[in-house]
Amino acid sequence: MDFGHMFGDAFAYTRDGVLGNVNRWLKLILAVIFLGLPLNGYVMRIYRGAPSAPEVDDWGALFVDGLKLLVVGLVYAIPIIIITMLIYGQLFLAIVSGRLDGYMMAAFTPSLVLMLLLYIVEIIVGIIMPVAAIRFARTGRFSEAFNFSAILETIGKIGWLNYIIALILISIVIAVPVCVLVFGFILVAGVTIFLVKGGLPALLGFIALGILLFLLAAPVLGVFQARCLTQVYESASPDVQES
Repeated sequence: MDFGHMFGDAFAYTRDGVLGNVNRWLKLILAVIFLGLPLNGYVMRIYRGAPSAPEVDDWGALFVDGLKLLVVGLVYAIPIIIITMLIYGQLFLAIVSGRLDGYMMAAFTPSLVLMLLLYIVEIIVGIIMPVAAIRFARTGRFSEAFNFSAILETIGKIGWLNYIIALILISIVIAVPVCVLVFGFILVAGVTIFLVKGGLPALLGFIALGILLFLLAAPVLGVFQARCLTQVYESASPDVQES
């Protein structure tokens, strides 16, 4: 797999489709404001193999597709939620009931076995979910999002090593600008509010700026990631992609 070509193509796809099209970018920002559901639906259009960034239209379909993709994600999250509740359930109940105190906090020790199991399950879901989501987008059938034999076959055709390296690289490329923005924002905000003593007005201003940066960045990163994952998926043979 040519990772350089993958990222170059995804960058050009995002640049021409979002950064270079202010009208589409604004519509995608609106899609984020609507709880992200239309953006999920837009990602589904990219997953279906659109050669260039599709138009942001037919909002009803975007909402429906986005909701369907959310449901798929929630189903995959069930084992993670269950294990998390087994680890932290007692602590959560104590917080809800108002019985949490310093002694209970100090005495709480999460199960190392359950913690290890949680990490393993999260890794497995993280590996399976991208192919599952794209299979669902292309077939339109919920069952295909959980067709594990077909999902594993697709990953095998891509190549397990290539696939895992691709997921890691995509995560890093997405994480780097996010971390730079977040830590830079926190640093500047902290200096302004506490050292320069900007007070409440400065705090509110930085909160508003943070929201604005999130709204601007979310569509760009979402489209870029979706295009990268689509290319990874399409590196498998066509008969496996559509089976």
